Amino acid sequence: MKNALLLTILAGVAPLSAQGDALGAPVRTTIEAMRANPDAFHNVKIDFTVQFASLGRISNPFFTKFTPTEFTNFYGWGDDQPIWQEPSYNDVFGMLFVSKSSPKLDQLYRLPLYKRIRCTGVVRNTFQDIPWVEVLDFRELRGAVDTPMLTHLHRGEKLMEQRLWQRAVSELSRVPGAEAPAAAVRAAEKNLGVCLLRMGESGAALGHLEAAARLTQKRDFELEKWLATAKQTPGAAIDRIVDATTLRDCERPMWEAFEGVRAVLPAAQPISR
Repeated sequence: MKNALLLTILAGVAPLSAQGDALGAPVRTTIEAMRANPDAFHNVKIDFTVQFASLGRISNPFFTKFTPTEFTNFYGWGDDQPIWQEPSYNDVFGMLFVSKSSPKLDQLYRLPLYKRIRCTGVVRNTFQDIPWVEVLDFRELRGAVDTPMLTHLHRGEKLMEQRLWQRAVSELSRVPGAEAPAAAVRAAEKNLGVCLLRMGESGAALGHLEAAARLTQKRDFELEKWLATAKQTPGAAIDRIVDATTLRDCERPMWEAFEGVRAVLPAAQPISR
């Protein structure tokens, strides 16, 4: 009788690895996809990448297994989330849980801000149409954004909104590097291409736009439009409407220099024989 009871208890607290193995191979997905359709992932083993935000403190687990005494909660952003944009930065996902019996718990506590981790987990609940994810395992990945990188991306996009293309290029050019993750590099390359195209430098613009396309995993219609323009009608993209009072001489579009020269040159004279 005692042996039977012991076996029953042990079966109910099987190791995390054994619990995960019973669900088969994980399905590669994203936080964005899980949040869009949580029921499709209910009780599905998943593989996804997170940018670590912070440890959490979910104090009301509703009708889930994720009680504070048994699980540690943490927050994160999706790997492709443009967190240099304020709405995306604020849209952090907080329903990620690691068992306090996990061998990865100490490693979780030491994770720095923005660290990218590749997780294996299971969507245990979809209460209130939200995926509640038990992270069974994770490993740290190379490459992550940092505060200076996010600052340059943010400033660059704000300058683009003001049509200050040259200043935007100065900011965005500082982003790509050995440690920059693909999502950040892709955004910088795309925006650099747009800026240069708007300035009339179609050759350089095309190189940046093509670099962004190589890093694109899902279809980007806006990028395709800019690529087509750079190849077929680059002149149509030049920004000829600028506020002259807000631009320094070094920031004026290239064509203004030539137009100014034409205005002061004397009329062409026929060559005397």
